[in-house]
Amino acid sequence: MSKPKHSAGRGHKRAFRSRVTWTLLAVLFISWGGPAANAFWQSLSSSNFGAAKADTMPQGGTPAGSLNGTNVTVNWAAVTTPTGHAVAGYTVARYSAPTGGTKIAAGGGCAGIVSGLSCVEQNLPGGTWYYTVTPVISLWTGAESARSTGVAIDTTPPTISVTSISPTPNGAGFNHTSPMTVNLSAVDNTGGSGVANIKYAVDGGSTVTVNAATAAVNVTGDGTHTVSYFATDVAGNASSPQAQTVKIDTTAPVVGVASISPTPNSLGYNRTSTVTVNLSATDVGGSGIASITYHVDSLTPVTVNAATAAVNVSGGDGTHTVFYSATDVAGNVTSQTQTVKIDTTAPTVSAVTMANGGTAKTADSGDTLTIVFSTDMDAHTLCNGWDSTSATQTASGTASISTGNVLTFSSPSCTAPALGSVSLGAAYNTGTSARSFTATMAWTQSTGDLVITFTSNGSGGTAGTGLSPASPVYTPAPGAADKAGNPVGTITAGGQSKF
Repeated sequence: MSKPKHSAGRGHKRAFRSRVTWTLLAVLFISWGGPAANAFWQSLSSSNFGAAKADTMPQGGTPAGSLNGTNVTVNWAAVTTPTGHAVAGYTVARYSAPTGGTKIAAGGGCAGIVSGLSCVEQNLPGGTWYYTVTPVISLWTGAESARSTGVAIDTTPPTISVTSISPTPNGAGFNHTSPMTVNLSAVDNTGGSGVANIKYAVDGGSTVTVNAATAAVNVTGDGTHTVSYFATDVAGNASSPQAQTVKIDTTAPVVGVASISPTPNSLGYNRTSTVTVNLSATDVGGSGIASITYHVDSLTPVTVNAATAAVNVSGGDGTHTVFYSATDVAGNVTSQTQTVKIDTTAPTVSAVTMANGGTAKTADSGDTLTIVFSTDMDAHTLCNGWDSTSATQTASGTASISTGNVLTFSSPSCTAPALGSVSLGAAYNTGTSARSFTATMAWTQSTGDLVITFTSNGSGGTAGTGLSPASPVYTPAPGAADKAGNPVGTITAGGQSKF
């Protein structure tokens, strides 16, 4: 009975000594290999600690990284030991280059040992990062995986600028057309995430988002406008806000004659050889007056960089034209003309003629007296009932031949002045009182003819008969003048004529 017990005791002692031996070997191996060892002993049975075999740590599978802003999600496949032993977890690291470089332990959700097959590292600094994973079982670590494809982290905002304004503003920054287009273009940094969008607003209005790297901003309406804009890249980096001023003025300035010196008379005439036309331009609420340009008749244009200009008109009697325009800073132009009439020459009488219309050599019905003036006479100064501009005018009244054979005309339409007087130079009245005739007086502006026509055979006095031709002499009424106000000057005596 005692022998089996003795034998069993010896077997138990041998098994214990085996377990101790394997334990010591494992301890020695661990001590030799340290924490980085990739080979280890594993027990084959939890009830038999002496049953164990060697195993090795696997290499981690190549991870993949995906970017969301400045956060990177790292994913990898599970690995097991050659004998099918599952690893306990993984450590994640990153490098700044595809080869070489310094190993940096991942942070955030990827710090320490990650038990799953993915993690997220947050708020990475800018650059391109290459990830690795290393499997871990307790104190044992496997081989580091190959590096992932680079994941670029973009922390640099894009740049944005105005590439053009269409139409191109002038040198003063103004456009005189509407709408205008401000063309924006954004560029991200090299290796960046790319431009996501451009945002802009006009005059503080609602923000418009264009999901592209370019944008065309339309601006309308007169005035000074502000286009505010910035760009954002895919990583969410936004450029600093910028602003572009847009100045539009589509309204032409106002320009006109402020005064004419000396002041023309009521018919627009001046009797001086030089007349000054004072021009003035305004551009209320617009870009302002840049210049006034003018020329007289066909003379060379003159430009004055001001809102006023004094134009001297000379060149002799006649009608002159001042052509002038005002230009505002935006380039809008308004053009006008001003007529200047200069007449410094006294009108003349070129002929005084008697003509027979009835009985020859005596004054009677049908006879006419014609006085030929310069064509610019003011008819109002010949008959105050006439106007100064009508082409033809007529007055009915009485023609009288005095005892001194001086012809005058009176009419209710021409109280004063009325014709003046004509010395007939022949005895058409030989009596002691005036001889009177019903008559008409007619004016034709285009020819300057003033014609008195007898419409009766006369009464009073004594009619002269058988008279020879004579040379009548005209004396104008006081105030008789041309349209400029020049009094009648040279009077040519009539040639030989008779009623």
